[in-house]
Amino acid sequence: MKTEKKVSRREFIMSTAATGAAASFLIVKPESVRGTPANDAVTIGWVGLGGRGTADARGLTAAGGKIVALSDVFQERIDTARRSFEVEDSKCFLGFDGYQKVCALKLDAVLFVTPPGFRPEEFKAAVQAGKHVFMEKPIAVDTWGCRQVLQDGEKARAQKLSVVVGLQRRYSTAYQEAQKRISAGALGTIVSGRGFYLTGDVWRGKHWPRTDFATDQLWMARNWYYFRSLSGDLITEQNIHNLDACNWVLGGHPVSCVGYGGRNVRKYIGDIFDHFNVTFRYPGNVDLTFMSGQFCTLHDSSEQILGTDGTFTNSGRSIKIEGKNAWESSGPDDSNRNEYEAFINSVRNGQPRADTAHAVDGTFTTILGREAAYRGKEIKWTKLWNENQKLARKPYPVA
Repeated sequence: MKTEKKVSRREFIMSTAATGAAASFLIVKPESVRGTPANDAVTIGWVGLGGRGTADARGLTAAGGKIVALSDVFQERIDTARRSFEVEDSKCFLGFDGYQKVCALKLDAVLFVTPPGFRPEEFKAAVQAGKHVFMEKPIAVDTWGCRQVLQDGEKARAQKLSVVVGLQRRYSTAYQEAQKRISAGALGTIVSGRGFYLTGDVWRGKHWPRTDFATDQLWMARNWYYFRSLSGDLITEQNIHNLDACNWVLGGHPVSCVGYGGRNVRKYIGDIFDHFNVTFRYPGNVDLTFMSGQFCTLHDSSEQILGTDGTFTNSGRSIKIEGKNAWESSGPDDSNRNEYEAFINSVRNGQPRADTAHAVDGTFTTILGREAAYRGKEIKWTKLWNENQKLARKPYPVA
């Protein structure tokens, strides 16, 4: 990771204009470098067969992919997915090592939608097997995992493997246009920002008792969201969408963070917090405050960046710039469709995408906020990165 250095706000923003442009979704003709027709399906092995995974599998299928292999640790999920996607029994794998069996098959790509605590090992296996990868956010739950994914992302780039991470705002046409305008100076000098992810209990309190499972490992896998070693806590698993987008608009990652949080309501299982309130400091002494909670009576997933010439706002309903260089998006949200099509087209055309670096930065930003709240003191980016923390998978609640 890069060490801290003093740069002006304009230099900081403009230095990433090219990066923002490179991240833009391009509509291309899907003609394969493998010499196959444009309508030939990209074959995909799908690991992690839950609800989010089902949405991704359907989206990738609609974009021109074909699910040809499955893996999960729960048989009922395999049975449901196998029927829906007509996968051969011989290519359905049960168990925590199933991803290795999927990666060993002859196929084009792997879709990873397991708990993010497993992501670094899975990604490594896919890159070693020469597979293209679509993986959901976040890409890790600790510094060790971020380091591993960053390293394997460079190996994927060297092998010309495409890697797309499910941070949909990066693929939104409206968000891309806003970021382009901001990098060109539409807000003037940026002075501060704020973000929110306020919502109800993510699983409405649902959880499964230990007595229903043969092992701690299976019990934790079923209740994965409630354990920081598998989900990274709510600020990492859920709030990464907002914080990655703020990094993108601001042109890079923060240098430090202070904050607090706690477990006021959800004390019945696991060890994650149910609220966070943190402030990130970016280069140029720009502060971004961020509030997150999961027992709220309202829903607010939004970001706002304030500058001397205007304000950028993503309200969740619209994306706009107000002020001297006013602009507002129009049309429906196309982010999910765009990321699926971008991945499939990148595999077909031999023009690999490389989402790993910004996904690591976004994930580590959330970890910085989490650790600042856990420790109750200011945490520097470089110090936390150098700690190389690796979370232990503890099976029982921590007060």
